[in-house]
Amino acid sequence: MSAQPQGDPRRAPGSSSPRAPSATSPYAGALGPRKNLVELPVGHTAEVRPPVTAGDFIGKYFAQDSLEFLRWAARYFRGDNVTLCVLLYMMGSQEVGGAVELKQSVIAAELEMDPSQVSRAQTKLKRLGLAYSPKKGSIQLQPAVTLRGGYRLLEKPVRGSAAKRVKVQVEQLSLLNELMLDSGVPEEFRDMALPGAKLPEPSSKASKRKRTQKKPEA
Repeated sequence: MSAQPQGDPRRAPGSSSPRAPSATSPYAGALGPRKNLVELPVGHTAEVRPPVTAGDFIGKYFAQDSLEFLRWAARYFRGDNVTLCVLLYMMGSQEVGGAVELKQSVIAAELEMDPSQVSRAQTKLKRLGLAYSPKKGSIQLQPAVTLRGGYRLLEKPVRGSAAKRVKVQVEQLSLLNELMLDSGVPEEFRDMALPGAKLPEPSSKASKRKRTQKKPEA
């Protein structure tokens, strides 16, 4: 039995199949019907799988831990090493599906920071739509720009016997589709997950100087 593409399995406990695309989701067309079998010369068949995450950067279709996103983060947070370090640490700590199950105190201890610094950094990332908290003590990273894809084991109910564990694939577009349909997802996070979303341009040093200069007195 082969594993099928799926979003974050924790969003549908006990289910081994992804939620059907909805006409209201911007990813419905991209998800569409899929075929795992392709026709080869007579007498030959082969099962093929798309990469767990593949494609282009945010605004098109997306790639795992986008290199362009890392370059953007280095530029955007060049004057805010705390937020940059917290972001990188969370990216490196995410589970399959993009969730980070670490308390602020743990991240702070690892980075030798005060928990209040981690809290402020996470708040900034949430305002940018790059993360949100589905529950206390949990951070979901934005799948459009950073996602740890792969396979997870799920408990699947079996009638008349104990549940069995099946392997399911956490796939980027399916996860984005689920987030679009989740009413509990904040607007900032949802907006950043939309096709065509743009990351904010970092402020230049020149524009910062202009803002800090005092206006001449009349």
